[in-house]
Amino acid sequence: MKKPFGPIVGIMAVLAAGPGLSPAAAAGGPGPSPQAQAPQPPAKPLQYEVNVVLKLLQVHVTDKKGNPVRDLTREDFVVTDNAQPVTVTDFERHVVEPSAEAAPAAPTAEVPAPASAPVLPAGRRFFLLFDFAYNNVRGVQKARQAALHFLDAIVSPEDEVAVLTYAAVGGLAVHEYLTTDHASVRKVLEAIGHADIKGRATEIEDYYWRFVQSTGGPFVVNLRAEADANRQESRGMAQKYMLTLTDLARALRLVGGEKNFILFSTGIPSSLIYGYATGNVFNRSDVGRASGDEVLRRQNEAMYKEFGAAGCAFYAFDTRESAKEAALFAYDEETFVMGSRALTTAIDPYNVFKDDKATGLNSLKRFTDLTGGKYYSNINMYERNLDQVQAATGAYYVLGYSINERWDGAFHEVKVEVKRKGCEVRTQAGYFNPKPFAEYSDLEKQLHLFDLALNERAFSRLPVDVPMTTLSYAVDGISRLEALAGLPDVSTVKLSGSPVEIVALFFDSRGKVIEIVREETAAGALRGRNITLATGVTLKPGDYSCRMVIRDLGTGASAVASTRATVSKAQLAGLQLGTPLLLAPGTGVLLRETRGKKAEAAPPLGEAYPYDSAIFSPVFGTVPAGAAGVRIVIPCTVGGVVKQPELALSVRLVDAVTGAQVPVLAAIAGREAKGPLEVVTLEMGTTGIPPGTYYLHVYAEDRASGSLAHTFATLTIARPYSFD
Repeated sequence: MKKPFGPIVGIMAVLAAGPGLSPAAAAGGPGPSPQAQAPQPPAKPLQYEVNVVLKLLQVHVTDKKGNPVRDLTREDFVVTDNAQPVTVTDFERHVVEPSAEAAPAAPTAEVPAPASAPVLPAGRRFFLLFDFAYNNVRGVQKARQAALHFLDAIVSPEDEVAVLTYAAVGGLAVHEYLTTDHASVRKVLEAIGHADIKGRATEIEDYYWRFVQSTGGPFVVNLRAEADANRQESRGMAQKYMLTLTDLARALRLVGGEKNFILFSTGIPSSLIYGYATGNVFNRSDVGRASGDEVLRRQNEAMYKEFGAAGCAFYAFDTRESAKEAALFAYDEETFVMGSRALTTAIDPYNVFKDDKATGLNSLKRFTDLTGGKYYSNINMYERNLDQVQAATGAYYVLGYSINERWDGAFHEVKVEVKRKGCEVRTQAGYFNPKPFAEYSDLEKQLHLFDLALNERAFSRLPVDVPMTTLSYAVDGISRLEALAGLPDVSTVKLSGSPVEIVALFFDSRGKVIEIVREETAAGALRGRNITLATGVTLKPGDYSCRMVIRDLGTGASAVASTRATVSKAQLAGLQLGTPLLLAPGTGVLLRETRGKKAEAAPPLGEAYPYDSAIFSPVFGTVPAGAAGVRIVIPCTVGGVVKQPELALSVRLVDAVTGAQVPVLAAIAGREAKGPLEVVTLEMGTTGIPPGTYYLHVYAEDRASGSLAHTFATLTIARPYSFD
């Protein structure tokens, strides 16, 4: 299913929904007018935060024949940052094999990277970009064949692949974000077809220059005026294309490592940007038309540079060749209708197609030249050309050096040279310093959240690990999952005055997003407090991954929690126990619930796991040191005829390391009917239990029906604090 990209992609359309994402709102709105302020002393120079960080570059080196050079050492490289020589402190070689059976060779690190070094993905990153605006039906079909071959023959298991499209109607869309789930990518590629081509901008330019080259005819004057109007519209379409992709390039600065784009397109016609002249058909009135467009020229060059600076290399596959075979009478039909020739007219019928000034060839070549990629002129030769892409991207070096990183958004030009003669070097043209979150564009903010939601290496986190646990239970034959995360006060005290968003995502065993719950709330109620965040969803039985993102919309500071969960099948008969919720005495912990808006969303936490949040707080695996015991809340249900169970429960505590059973005392502290649920609360003492990790098993019998059930949880008894 197509996912709109602006708001960014499928899950982003949900994540970005609602107010609070505009730059002005995120920055807190404009300040008072300078004229309304009292005279102030001279302002101090702007101060920017400076951090010493490790900058990593991916570098490709080839010989004169285009073959990768794989035996270079750190001493062979010379790197400058803003024309200043830097010392390469970290060095790795990488080789990625295209075969699915062959694992990539392990990198060779001559100098160990520090623990705080950025983490690069294990494989390469490819963006398959299908351009529907500047393309043709046959070209798109051929591009799909090429992309499927690329997935089968070139992509390695560790490579991440994304699928993007651009259409004149609808703009940019992401159908699959960076993922190693190549089966999902295949489904997207197989669904791409000619139905996706709407508003093909390239046709306007083709028809325009046919009119311009026409020599007469009864309809030429009127058609020329219509063509001029259409071409003005075509300029607007080209400008939208450039600005949209420029925004994408800027947002991709946030995604680490090298990004390889496989672009399937005929390119923006060069005549639209840089002008067109054949030397034999123009009169004075045509000079303006042939001179190009200065605004488009600047925006086009800016687009190329932004992609180069973001570490994106473009490999452009020109789809024009796949559509050169015209129908037998196509030229006659078009030219007779336009009145541009008679039966005796001697005109080369393919002139406008052969003159590359009126095609996108030069645009595509410039795209690849300025980003360090390569242009391939004939999509029909995709197998051989994709082998060259594999050779160009399959072997690379990673160079690292220390920089004083300032949060000013400034651009740094980077140059890498190799001392060995005959080598050609390809790497990113530079990089941008980070900038304050309030200065992010909407697209950058959305991509920032996208990265937090999907990648374990997510950035801009609040400096703390957020524990998370899940609870599975069943009600009326429907399986439900509750996700709990504990956000400590050391993180919430850093929240600004801007809104805070809470996003919970649930992934199936293949990594597909199957449920998203999002809510915005004021920061004031959360700041400086210990918080338990709870989200409930209704899911089918199976294995899941859960991820919760808490993001300050003013500063971008974020906390991320993640865990795995298993949802059991709801039984239609017999006794069934939910996952135990462990509680410990704790005051001042705020319970904040984010519920889904769907009708089948799970009920509030208190219906399945009721507890007094004023005096108890969830235990996220570890029982606080000095606690005398824990409270255990278990929802129970009995399917079939018996509705009111007669429960008898017992508890066993097993050492997770030795397997030995540890004596423990537990007793029922309360029972409460919650609709179809019978909620049992147990009290279990922990005094005297040695520090360590244990499995808490709870066994139950319903004496009315004779059915048995079992559930368990993991808990850790913390070691006492020591001041030695």
